[in-house]
Amino acid sequence: MGAVAGLRSIARTSVTTSARHSRPRAHSWEPSKQAVLVTASAAGFVLCGIAGIGVAHEHSTVNIEVDGVIRPVSTWAHSVSGVLNEAGVEVAEHDLVQPSIHQQVSDGQTIVVRTAKPYTLSIDGSRKTLWSTAPSAEGVLADMGVDSGKAILAVDRSQSRSSLTPLVSQTRQVKVIVDGNTRTITAREGMDTRSILEKEGITLSPLDRVEVKSTADGLSIDIHKVTRSLAPRKVAIPFEEHRQDSDQLFAGEEQVTTKGVEGEAEEMTWSENVDGGERFEAPLNSKVVREPSAQIRSIGTKEVTPKALIEAGLDPKATLEEKTEEDGTRSIRYRAKLGTLSSAAEITAAGGNSAEVAQAMVAANIPLTYSGEDPRSLAKPLVAARGWGDSEFQCLVALWNRESHWNPYAKNASSGAYGIPQALPGSKMASAGADWQTNPVTQINWGLGYIAGRYGRPCSALAHSNSVGWY
Repeated sequence: MGAVAGLRSIARTSVTTSARHSRPRAHSWEPSKQAVLVTASAAGFVLCGIAGIGVAHEHSTVNIEVDGVIRPVSTWAHSVSGVLNEAGVEVAEHDLVQPSIHQQVSDGQTIVVRTAKPYTLSIDGSRKTLWSTAPSAEGVLADMGVDSGKAILAVDRSQSRSSLTPLVSQTRQVKVIVDGNTRTITAREGMDTRSILEKEGITLSPLDRVEVKSTADGLSIDIHKVTRSLAPRKVAIPFEEHRQDSDQLFAGEEQVTTKGVEGEAEEMTWSENVDGGERFEAPLNSKVVREPSAQIRSIGTKEVTPKALIEAGLDPKATLEEKTEEDGTRSIRYRAKLGTLSSAAEITAAGGNSAEVAQAMVAANIPLTYSGEDPRSLAKPLVAARGWGDSEFQCLVALWNRESHWNPYAKNASSGAYGIPQALPGSKMASAGADWQTNPVTQINWGLGYIAGRYGRPCSALAHSNSVGWY
């Protein structure tokens, strides 16, 4: 009899023995050696049976489908991630797994894995890398969730056939655009873009770009011809501009006083041309041939006063004006010439009755009225100092009355002769003094020297003037 049956028999015997007595009595029962062995064997069998049931519950068989390929897997794992790990299936960040990798699995369940691939998508001219598990190029564009008219998919041109993405998921008509020409071809299910182009006899260089577009009119393949070159070229090196103070300019004025000069470098440039139009360039290395020279911009510090403006030949009413100079640089200066905004009286009032102001007015051809001491009284002792008598002085008075009316500022508009003696040019009188434009004594000294050297005395000079009209 089996162990279980024996155990049951012992139990029945024990119950029967108790029923025989009409009343209970004190009793101590010890099982026989045979009963102990039978009981132990039975208990062991029961425990093994329970453990076997637990083991059977832990083990399961599931199906794993990776990109359409399915296989059964026998596993002890409880979760999706555990099953995939035991099966040696690596899941990347962008891959799709269903159910979730954290969910529990049950016997007979199917785990689906879709491998994601990176795709270069151009949206409104901006290139982005996006991931998709779609099985075809048209599916990728559909999954991106963007305006199909604005999205362009760059085609993978890997040498590995297994890595290429099919163009379409079912047979359909597709447009191919190359060299400005469009043709319609039939793209069959499962064919990748490279296979389609090879079938149509379209030859591509390794640099050419192939893009897939999805528009309202359907799917199209755009081929862009690309050429690259490497060539040297000269590149300008910009100069710096330095600012420095100058007391030669009025406060508020600024002007370039030393023009900057660009430097020059030679660089090797890589360039790429797309369809003979759009061009991209990038320098690879550069060598300086000539260093640039800095540009100097002078900033004025000189105090601005009416008298200072007049002495500089500028009108006392002048204001700062901005201008582009002939060399292309920008300047800010007081530009209104003396006398263009103010009258002679206004200039004299603004600058004062000084020799410097008078010189500036003379230089600007502004008529002046001499208001100082009578030059004739200044000339008389100078004539006597040369040993000439009163008659010679009278001849001198008559001669210079004809020439200038003894006006130190007199200027001949046609000839340019200047001053009391009408020196031609007036700058000749600088030999007698730097103040020759305004000082009547300087002019008289120069004039007497000229007469003595050329005519000997004033009356001889007057006689010559009477004869020919000049002396």
